[in-house]
Order: sequence, then structure tokens, then C-alpha cells
Amino acid sequence: MSRYTKKTDRRPYEERSFSVRAVHRERADLHKLAEVLIRLTLQETGESRAAREAVRVPDTYRAATDGLAASEAAR
Repeated sequence: MSRYTKKTDRRPYEERSFSVRAVHRERADLHKLAEVLIRLTLQETGESRAAREAVRVPDTYRAATDGLAASEAAR
């Protein structure tokens, strides 16, 4: 059997680059503006949460099993 190969040249989401282009109109599309602000806020919240979680000490601590065995062997 042959390996599966993608039949499209689409790039993964992480590799995509996005840009914003201003289109001046008489009335702003409030629905689109609200959606953009919500998405930006959620993205920023996720990034800050990940940064906080990376430095936070876990609520529970489990000692490494080999460290425990070494301390019991020393007794």
C-alpha cells in the first residue's frame, strides 16, 4: 500500500499569515468589528493563561518515583 499524500497545497493554520485591509464605508459593520475584538481578546487571554500556567506551581506534588526509591534505599 502506498502512503497517503495530500491532494491540496493548503498550509496549516500555524503557517498562515493574515493581514487586515481597511475599507472605508459610511457605516461600520458592527457585527464584524465585534467578532474581531472578541477573537483578539480570546487569543490574548489564551496566551496570557498559558504563560501563567507555565510558571505556576502545581496544586499537588508527586515526587519522582526513582527519587523516592533512592531515599528509601538510603534508610
